[in-house]
Amino acid sequence: MSNNFTEKALEVAQKEGATEVIARLVEGPNYQIRFSNSNIDISKQWDQSMLEVFLAIGKKVTQVDIQDPTIPKIEQVVSQATKFAKRMPDSDMYATMESKKHSYKAINGLYDKTIESFPEKAPEMVNVAIQKALEVGAERVAGVLYFGKTKSDLLTSYGNNGSYDSSFYRMTIRSFVDFESSGQDIVVGRNMANIEKQLSQAGENAGNLAKMAVGGKQGKAGTYDIILSPTVGGNLFGQITDGANPLMLLLNMSPLGDHFGEQITPENFHVVDDPHISEGLGSKPFDVEGTPTSKTPIIQNGVLVGLIHNTTSGIMMQAESTGNSNLTSFFGSGSKFLAPEPTNMVYGIGDYSLEEIIAESKKPTIYITSNWYTRYTNMIEGEFSTIPRDGMFLIENGEIKKPVRKLRISENLLKMSKRVSAVGKDRKQIYWWEVYTPTFIPTIKIADCNISAATQ
Repeated sequence: MSNNFTEKALEVAQKEGATEVIARLVEGPNYQIRFSNSNIDISKQWDQSMLEVFLAIGKKVTQVDIQDPTIPKIEQVVSQATKFAKRMPDSDMYATMESKKHSYKAINGLYDKTIESFPEKAPEMVNVAIQKALEVGAERVAGVLYFGKTKSDLLTSYGNNGSYDSSFYRMTIRSFVDFESSGQDIVVGRNMANIEKQLSQAGENAGNLAKMAVGGKQGKAGTYDIILSPTVGGNLFGQITDGANPLMLLLNMSPLGDHFGEQITPENFHVVDDPHISEGLGSKPFDVEGTPTSKTPIIQNGVLVGLIHNTTSGIMMQAESTGNSNLTSFFGSGSKFLAPEPTNMVYGIGDYSLEEIIAESKKPTIYITSNWYTRYTNMIEGEFSTIPRDGMFLIENGEIKKPVRKLRISENLLKMSKRVSAVGKDRKQIYWWEVYTPTFIPTIKIADCNISAATQ
């Protein structure tokens, strides 16, 4: 039936006069287990079935989502959408879409069939994670686990036709000893082989951080070296790597404008947009235009070298599409349009364990494990501030001395990136509400950062 839906959408749109059409059907069961006060309080399943239809008449474009599609619903909605498109002005943000016909190579690891039996086991595994946090000293535990499987079918008016299955899981867990002493960990992936161990370890990690944070006092403002956990690094450096996007540049929401070809980090720093990494939640064999996906270097040997593209942005900037086209809902606005979007940002691995980075931190250093509310006073220049949350620790002479609280990082992204002084080998995938591009990133240390007091 799925092929019938995409074929019907294409048929109706072309009959009504559309010259270019994309129909993508995304289906599959999704699950949520939410827990608070150390107990599961919500466990639910919903069956996703969404048909996305993009259509163009010359440069007049529109897009519609059809929830729980049926043939009659598709006929009605797509017909109305095509008639609506005829009344639209030409779009300055659309040139054309991929017209070459392609075949696609499968990506290993996108789907683990074990996900099919996971719903029965998941509540028990969540309870194990909660128990681990309590055993190491947490007083209460909260968080959420999402998981599911998805089938994606694509058909375009140029005959590009593909399908792939994928599975996923992602959990955020926070532990509390008291109101201000907390710790967090994140687990993200597709491979279910070690899922119980991963969830259990996340609970233990969150509980240990919460216990270590007990007794924290207001930290002193000043200049410190800082150690960023993968969670924090994914958020802060994400503004740089996600900014390697023509859309972000056009909207003046990227600090990279005139820095291409420049050394923006040390030479041992590398970042690639990689849609083929098996565990990546953004991995896929083709983009929404039917262009095969490919790896795109963003930072190479510390030099800013690349942008992601779809067909339109490639034409505008005299470049080839990198297979990064998607129907994008910008800032959750609900209205979607065709634009470049990153898949997985993958950072190079360094030489140090977290313990070694801490041990080599002889001058006052702050280890930040989590952050919220990153805000920009000037996105073009990269001026920002962010509030560390959960466990945060002062390091002196290579040892964690005490927990600290109520501090804020107030910095410039590009200046900060040039002061990277160590890169860890503990790379992990981060994806949550503060990191909206799946990001594989290790612990990163940065020298001489401005730390201000969040409160007095």
